[in-house]
Amino acid sequence: MLKRSFVWIASLLVLGALVFGYWSVYARASSAENALEAAYQRGFYNLLEHVNNLNLLISKSEVTSSDEQRIMLLTTIWHQSEGARNSIASMPLGSRDMTNMQKFFAQLGDFSYRIAEKLVKKQDVTADDWAKMRDFRKNIQSLSQELRRLQDDVAAGKIKWQEKPDGLFSTRKIKGMADSLESLDQRLKEQAPTITYDGPFSDHVESPTVKGLTGKRVSESEALDSARRVANKIVKDDLKAEIAGKTKGNITAYTVEFKREGNAVPDIIMDVSEIGGHVIWFLNTREIESSRVAIKQAVDNAKAFLEDMDYKGFEATGSLRENNTITVSFVPKQGDVLLYPDFIKVEVALDTGEIVGFNASAYLTFHTERNLPEPKITEEEVREKLRENLSVERIRMALIPDEALNEKLCYEVDVKLDSDRYLIYINAENGNEERILKVVETDKGTMTM
Repeated sequence: MLKRSFVWIASLLVLGALVFGYWSVYARASSAENALEAAYQRGFYNLLEHVNNLNLLISKSEVTSSDEQRIMLLTTIWHQSEGARNSIASMPLGSRDMTNMQKFFAQLGDFSYRIAEKLVKKQDVTADDWAKMRDFRKNIQSLSQELRRLQDDVAAGKIKWQEKPDGLFSTRKIKGMADSLESLDQRLKEQAPTITYDGPFSDHVESPTVKGLTGKRVSESEALDSARRVANKIVKDDLKAEIAGKTKGNITAYTVEFKREGNAVPDIIMDVSEIGGHVIWFLNTREIESSRVAIKQAVDNAKAFLEDMDYKGFEATGSLRENNTITVSFVPKQGDVLLYPDFIKVEVALDTGEIVGFNASAYLTFHTERNLPEPKITEEEVREKLRENLSVERIRMALIPDEALNEKLCYEVDVKLDSDRYLIYINAENGNEERILKVVETDKGTMTM
């Protein structure tokens, strides 16, 4: 009797342990699944809100006749675009490629900022600029409709936040949100406008991991000191500097405004990184009414300014001339290799030759000491791959980013076909042709597309 009682009790204990174990595993799995679903929902609804806001803001920017209103709207579009990109990055999409959507929002934000910059400096915004904004609005409207359709499909049970079986014993799976967003990303690639910028590879998605910042976290007063040191290099006037706010984009920064006594509008706007106190960008808002300085002199002034900022060994790779200024793109070198991801832009006024703009955000985001691979094909093998009708002007080594920001060591082959000039990028490790860019010389400068 005692023995049977012992066996019975032992059996209950084993059964209890099994039930408890199963419950623990199920509870942990359920908790993880709920956390993943919550991340999807939060990211998706934040993205939907940003897209709806962008739709409204772009429409307003096309309706208003006030430049002050346009500046406010366009800078808000810039911030909302960054918010949309962060929403995409926050969703647990696994290996799904969302490059096209990230690129679209990056271009929209950058282009809106560029138009706002023109308005601040009292420069003309062209009909072509507004045509590009209309294209962005059409794509935003389409994207907003697609996201609302996905929202309705989730509510109707046609799409799950995560891919799941359709029932306990079913082998058919209901499509997950990640796959739906990836499909939407591919459609956007075909529809979104292509924006051409000065310099090869100056248009890319910012990296979520900032590599180029060095130094400790700085206080507001230390950020002001850094800003004043740079301001003293570009203006002789004694301007009052104050912290206007703090930005929380890819690089957290203090926004510093410099004003003359009695001025309501800042004479200089500057962002200084919270880590290290690096000047990320600045803009002198003064009017530039004439062009008297030669382009070569302006490029030399830009390079001298870079060296004074302790950015040495950079090479000019492209330029864009607009409204009595020229913006020159520079890239650094590691040995003999041009590092295109790490570009810096310097804007020069063509009335006096002084520096009126600077942007090192790409450099501070991407720059790092790289362990570059050794080329596995020779320059002679590269020449053999080229078509016979091409005239080779120059071959040099370059590191370039692809659309997913993977870096590739290439031979940059500068060629001519009749009177047209092209840059062909051939992978130095496997000989693949990675990219072809056409170099266009215009009255505005040298651009690629």
